[in-house]
Amino acid sequence: MFDALLYLPIIIPDVTMAVMMLVFFDQGFDLIDSLFGVRFAKGLGSIIVSHIAFNIAFVSVVVRARIAGMDETLEQAAADLYAGRWKAFRYVTLPQIMPGVLGGALLALTLSLDDVVVTQFAAGPGSTTLPVYVFSLIRKGVTPLINAVSVVMLAASLVLVIGSLFAQRASQGRRLT
Repeated sequence: MFDALLYLPIIIPDVTMAVMMLVFFDQGFDLIDSLFGVRFAKGLGSIIVSHIAFNIAFVSVVVRARIAGMDETLEQAAADLYAGRWKAFRYVTLPQIMPGVLGGALLALTLSLDDVVVTQFAAGPGSTTLPVYVFSLIRKGVTPLINAVSVVMLAASLVLVIGSLFAQRASQGRRLT
């Protein structure tokens, strides 16, 4: 049941997810205000929450795949050597799943940059993100500003991918020696 709910954002359309976020932020914020007397406004916080809700399923798929291939005997050995749960996680588990965590983070970043629909529904008045801004500029036609922003975003994406490949190779080289 938990897996079915976790993977739900992968299978539902973006527009459906965006409408759910809109309803949540409109009615959920009113409920919080009536219960606790705290008023929230849509803006950067609602954009961050909606992108976390959208991307958590994708990140969990990547990280869970890495956890499935993990050697459990190393955690048991750490426990035998009197490592507490936190130390065993920090020094044994985390280094093993770090490629999955980094891969999930890069995937989440890419999906967040790509997901204009959810951002438009979750953003409040006066708040925007770079992809939404570029999308709004496209309506007027392709301008040199759009071309420049696209080149910068492409270059940044390539730097992240190349950095990820170098980190992966360095990690493999450490394991072989």
